[in-house]
Amino acid sequence: MLLNLCLLLTCAFLFSLTYREWPARDRLSDHALRLAVAAVAAVLLVLNAESFGPLKIDLRYVPIAMLTLRYGLGGGALVALPVVVLRLLESEVGGVVNLLNTLSVLGLSALLRRNLRAPLYQPRPWHLPLPYLGVGLPLFFIPLPPGLSALPTYLLMLALHTGASWLVQLLLHTRLGLLRAQAELQRQVNTDDLTRLGNRHRFNQDLARLETGAQLVLLDVDGFRSLNERHGMAAGDRALRYIGQVMQDVAPDAAYRLSGEEFALLLNVGGEAPARTLVERIQGRLAEPGELPWSGLTLSAGLVTRLLHESSGELMHRADEALYLAKTNGRNRVVVGLFRQGRPATQTSEPPPDIRPRYSLWQSQRTTMRLLSERRALTDADWQDLLRLAVINVEGVEAASLNIREGKRFRVCAVDGYPDGLRGTFLSEQSQLNWYGRGAQAWLAGQPRAVRGAELQQVWQAANGGAAEGHIHTFERLGRRERLRVNLCVPVLLGGEVIAHLNLDSFTSDSVFTPQVIEDAATFAQQVAALLQLQERWRELDQLALLHGDLSRSLTDEEIASHLTDTAHDLMRTSYSILLRYDPATDMLVSAARAGINADWDALPVDLKRGHGVSWQAVQSGQIIRVADLMDAPAAYRPPHLDDSRRALMAVPLLSRQQEPLGVLCLLRPLHWPFQASDEALASMLASVGTRVMERSAHLTDLRATLEASLNTLGVALEARDFETQGHTARVQDLALRMAEALNLPEEERTALRHGAALHDIGKLCIPDAVLLKPGRLSPEERVVVEQHAPLGAQLVARIPFLHPQAHQVVRHHHERWDGAGYPDRLADEQIPLLARIFALCDVYDALTSARPYKAAMSHEQATVIILDGAGTQFDPFLTDVFMRVLDHPDQLAQSPVTSRAHP
Repeated sequence: MLLNLCLLLTCAFLFSLTYREWPARDRLSDHALRLAVAAVAAVLLVLNAESFGPLKIDLRYVPIAMLTLRYGLGGGALVALPVVVLRLLESEVGGVVNLLNTLSVLGLSALLRRNLRAPLYQPRPWHLPLPYLGVGLPLFFIPLPPGLSALPTYLLMLALHTGASWLVQLLLHTRLGLLRAQAELQRQVNTDDLTRLGNRHRFNQDLARLETGAQLVLLDVDGFRSLNERHGMAAGDRALRYIGQVMQDVAPDAAYRLSGEEFALLLNVGGEAPARTLVERIQGRLAEPGELPWSGLTLSAGLVTRLLHESSGELMHRADEALYLAKTNGRNRVVVGLFRQGRPATQTSEPPPDIRPRYSLWQSQRTTMRLLSERRALTDADWQDLLRLAVINVEGVEAASLNIREGKRFRVCAVDGYPDGLRGTFLSEQSQLNWYGRGAQAWLAGQPRAVRGAELQQVWQAANGGAAEGHIHTFERLGRRERLRVNLCVPVLLGGEVIAHLNLDSFTSDSVFTPQVIEDAATFAQQVAALLQLQERWRELDQLALLHGDLSRSLTDEEIASHLTDTAHDLMRTSYSILLRYDPATDMLVSAARAGINADWDALPVDLKRGHGVSWQAVQSGQIIRVADLMDAPAAYRPPHLDDSRRALMAVPLLSRQQEPLGVLCLLRPLHWPFQASDEALASMLASVGTRVMERSAHLTDLRATLEASLNTLGVALEARDFETQGHTARVQDLALRMAEALNLPEEERTALRHGAALHDIGKLCIPDAVLLKPGRLSPEERVVVEQHAPLGAQLVARIPFLHPQAHQVVRHHHERWDGAGYPDRLADEQIPLLARIFALCDVYDALTSARPYKAAMSHEQATVIILDGAGTQFDPFLTDVFMRVLDHPDQLAQSPVTSRAHP
C-alpha cells in the first residue's frame, strides 16, 4: 500500500502542474490533460495493488472521486472506464466488485458535488469519507479468502481512501495557493499602491507589446504642486486616487500611473480620433466643478500613434514632445504628435498657430533630473549630451560651447558644431569677462547678452587680450570666427559667482535670439547651474573625505595646519586663507599656515592678542562670524595693502570638546562675493574635522612623550641595577640616532631604533645577580645564561603596546654577528635586521669605551681599531665604514647623508 500511496501522490503532483496560473482558465486542452493524467493514475494504482485472491486493495477510487467532484459525473466516468474494463478482463468477481464500487463512488461524488460550495480542492475533513462509503460494501455479500473479514476490510479501505484524499487535496490546494500568491505578488509588482492603476513597471511591459497603429497618451496634472501647497499632501493623494478612478472608469485596464502626477494610457480603439475623444472625456469629468479641493482639475495630454518598426524609446520621446507642448501652450490641451523627416512635428486639438514648438526641451529637463538623481560626478560626455539638447531646442542655434570654471580658469568641456580640438582648452577669468563685454556688474548678475557684427569683433579682440597666446591660435584656427554672425552668452551663476559660460552661436542669420529664445537659453543655464551645484556638493564631500583620510595619518602639527588650510582654501574658493593657532604660553593667536598668493601678506606674521580682531570674537563666542567688508568692521584686523580681492571675511573657530581654543580659520574672498549662510555649514564641517584631528594629534603627542619617558625609565632602571653601565642607554641612543641621520633613515625607523636602544638590555632583568654582577670573566655555563637576555628581552617587549616591530628586532638581534657566529638565532649577513646591525656597532663601541667590573675603559683610538678589525666578521662592513665617519666627521655627514643598501 505504501507503493500505491507514493504512486498516487506522484500522479497528484503531476496533475497539479497542469494548473499554471491563477485564476485557473477553462481551456479544453487543460481539461483533457487532467482527465488523461487521472485515468493513467487510476490504471497505475490498479496494476500495483495488494492482491487477496480475486480481490485487490488499492487507491484507484481517489482520482475517480476527485475528478467527479471537479468535472461532474461525465468526467469521473471517463477516468473510471479504463479501470472497470481492466478489472473485468482480469477477474469476473473482482470486476463485478470493482464495478459496484465505482458506481457508488461516482454516484456519491456527484451527489456531494451538487451540495458542495467549498473552493477548488479545499480540504474539508467532514466530506472526505463520503464518496467512499460504498467502497467495500460488496465484501459483505461475497465469499472472502481465509484471514479476511468484511467489516475490518471495509473500514480499512474507507480509512485509506479518506487519508489519501486528504493528502491529494492538500497537495493540490498548496499548488493553487502558490499560484494565487504568485499572482497577487505579480499584481502588487505591477500596480501603483495609491491609485490601483498599473505602475511604471507594468507600463514598460505593455508598451513593448503595443501594436503598430495603437496609441500612447501621456498625461500630466496641471498645477498639481499648488494644490499640494494649498491643501496639503493628504488632499493631493486623494486627488490622485480620484484621477485614477476616473481613468479606470473611462479606459479600463488601459491606464497607468508613471510617477507623481504623471499618467499614461495605452489604447487600441481604432485610431487617433476615438483615442482623443476618450482623453477629452477624462478631461471633462475631472474639470467638473465642485467643493472638494480637487474639483476642476485639468490635464495636459500628448497623444502619439505607434509607427511601423518604431522602438518604445522613440515612441516615448514623441509623446514627451507632445505633452510638453500641451503644458507650455495653455495647458488642458490634447496635442497629437506627428512624425516627419527630421524633427517630430505636432498638432493640437485647437488651431496650431499659437503653438510654439520646443521640440526636446521637455526631454532635456528630464535628462537634467536623471543626472541629478544619479548622484555621481559628471563627465564631459554628460555635458556634451546636455549641450546637444540645447542646440536642438533653442531656436536658431547652430553651434554651442560650454565653459566651466575650474579654480581661477574656465575649461571648454563641451562643444557642438565646432571641431573637438576646442574641447579641453583653458581660458582665464579675465578673458571670459572680456568676452562677455558688458562689465563685471552685469556679468555677476548673470544677464544674458547677444552681440552681432562689429561688436562681435570687438569682444573677440578683448577676449584675446586676457588669453594665453596658444589659446588665441586655437580659437582662431578652430573657432570659425569668419562665419560667426551672432553669439548669445549666458553666464551661469552659483552662490554669487560665475561658474560657467553657455555660448550659443548662429552662422546664417543676424535676427535670431529673440527675447523668447533668450528665455529658453536661460532655462538651459538654470539646468547647468543645478547640475554644477550637485557637482560642487560631491566635490565638497570628496574633499572632506580626503581631508579626513589624510589627517588620520600620523602628521606633525605643521603638516596638519598646512593641510587643513589648503583644503579650506580649495573648498571655500577663497582668495586667501590663514590658520591662526592658539599659543597657551603667550595667550595669543599666531599664524600657523597660509594658502593663497600675496607676497605682502605672506611675509607678514599675524599675532593677535586676546580680544583683538574678529578672530578672537569668533573664538570667544564659539560662533562663525561673517564680515561682508573688512573696511566696515571697526574691530577687524586689517593688514596693509588690503585690496578688494580680500575684503570679505569668515572667521571659523576651532574649539576642543571642552570648548578650549585651538585656533581659528580666517577665510577671505573678493568684496563682490561675500560668504553666505550656506558657506557656514560647509565651514562648520571642515572645522569639525580639523578640531578632532588637532585634538588627536595633541593626544598622540602626549602619548608619545609618555611612552618615551617610560622606555627611558626602563633603561635607567637597568643601569641602576647594573650601576657600572650608568649612562650607557643615553650614549647608545645618541650614537644610534647619529647613524640614522647619516643613513637618512625614515622617521618611523629612527623612532624604532631609539626605542630599541632604550630597551636593548631589558632581558637582563631576568638574569640572576650572581651571574650579571660577577666580577671577572664568566664560565661557559654562565655565558649561556647571559646570552638568554636577548630572547628573554624580546619576549618582554612584545608585551609593550604601541612599540614598533623593528624595535623588537633590535632587542633580540643586537648580538648577532655578520659571520653568523652570534646569538640567539645565528643570523648572518643581511639576514640580520638593519636596525640591529646599526645598534650592534653603537653598543660594542660604548661597551669598549666604558669601564666594566671585569675591565677598564678603552680610549677612542683603541676602540675604533677593534671595531675596524670586526668589519666583515662581527659587523656589517658598509655600516662599519659609515660608523667610523660618524665618529670622526659628524658635521660633514649631517650635511650630506649617505644611503644604506637597505634604503636605495
